[in-house]
Amino acid sequence: MIFFTFEFLAFFAFVLIFNWALKPWPLVWRIFLLGASYYFYSVWDLRLLAVLAVLSVFNYLVGRAVHSNWGGKKNLFLALGIICDLLVLAFFKYYDFFRMLAESFSKLLGFAIGLPLLEMLVAVGISFYLFKIISFLADCRSSKIGKYPSLLDFSLYVAFFPQLLSGPIARAQEFLPQLENGGAKKIEGLYLNVTLIMVGLFKKLLIVNYLTTNITDDVFVVPQNHGSLVILLAILAYALVIYFDLSSYSDMAIGFAGLLGFRTPANFDHPYAALTIQEFWRKWHITLSNWVKDYIYIPLGGNRKGKLRQAANLVAAMTAMGFWHGSGGHYIFWGFLHGTALGITEFFPKLRDKILSTLQGRFFSWLATFIFVIFSWIFFRVESVSDGFAMIGQLFSFQRLDESFKLYALLAVIVGFVFLAFESRIISFGAKIQQKMPRAAWIVFVTAVVALLFRAGSDTLPAFIYFNF
Repeated sequence: MIFFTFEFLAFFAFVLIFNWALKPWPLVWRIFLLGASYYFYSVWDLRLLAVLAVLSVFNYLVGRAVHSNWGGKKNLFLALGIICDLLVLAFFKYYDFFRMLAESFSKLLGFAIGLPLLEMLVAVGISFYLFKIISFLADCRSSKIGKYPSLLDFSLYVAFFPQLLSGPIARAQEFLPQLENGGAKKIEGLYLNVTLIMVGLFKKLLIVNYLTTNITDDVFVVPQNHGSLVILLAILAYALVIYFDLSSYSDMAIGFAGLLGFRTPANFDHPYAALTIQEFWRKWHITLSNWVKDYIYIPLGGNRKGKLRQAANLVAAMTAMGFWHGSGGHYIFWGFLHGTALGITEFFPKLRDKILSTLQGRFFSWLATFIFVIFSWIFFRVESVSDGFAMIGQLFSFQRLDESFKLYALLAVIVGFVFLAFESRIISFGAKIQQKMPRAAWIVFVTAVVALLFRAGSDTLPAFIYFNF
């Protein structure tokens, strides 16, 4: 089930009613939420649900050994848990990549091996719930987890359905306390949560769908058929597509979880307004960025061993993030680009601070950051590094205006950036307007808006981009 379907909305309505009806019985309430989350995931594939359940039990036992320092070997158990989790992740995401790599390497050594071709399941969400599991194990090691949770609570933390498929990546110490004594007793921020859901639907059903089908898909597949202006338009459009696609899921995840009484960490904070590449990663997919910082960058040494080592750690962490997105060289190159940019700017902090000390400097710093980010998205979207450079070459060929240029596409991109600039105000205004409505009028209003969004959207919509990761 996907958030932007009537099937999910019907499922959520059922869960919402029983979520609040079962509050007087905390144990039954938690069992119900876990059952609902498992049903939500089973709709994709029962075999995936089995993987999720087995990993939850295995890591629960490993986490208990780490938390209690069983036998004085918590580091050993932590390593065992993380290695097993990464092997599972590698199997589902990278089996084909490693199979071809092993076969090619064996030929270089003068012999040939043939590994079996497997029809791999598309294990939707596995990256995100394994990230939650790994952070839990690491936090058990560093004593950030107080009282060790029950298997039921841990399993619910891992599988909580609003966050299951694409985050935000909540930490155990943020989520588990919300299960105590039956959790929240009322919905906090009802109108804000509903507004987030409606805005998320608007961004996915209308903005992302329109820009994808009318601009980015065609241009990125065959850039040689288009002139410079159309390619530039497609690059700007894709910057909007990837932001609105990811943030729409986060908006809806936060909104649906909020209606169930759960607080979810924010995932985006006006990233395209960032003045530096460091600030961009503090504002873009915040929970993933923080995960990479806390569980890859800092364990590598962070900034504790000099500027050169810090730069190397940043490159390594961001390259790892690129590889997590996929084994294609273009993903790895995208991560390497960002790691290199982070490393270079950290090498010259005084120059960076001097530039940011003036209004003119802040503007040019923002412009340089924005240009770097949107151009790096080219390598995120294409199929290979060479395709990315070919598209950039076509952009700077300065061909005349071609027949594929459409004024309405330009207007759509402009509208997208205007919406992005005023997004927070739109959400705040929407929540305030609803708050002033009588309850009956509010129900009619929300129903009408959701129905209109579904009506205006296409019959077939692509899944969220991060379902691929």
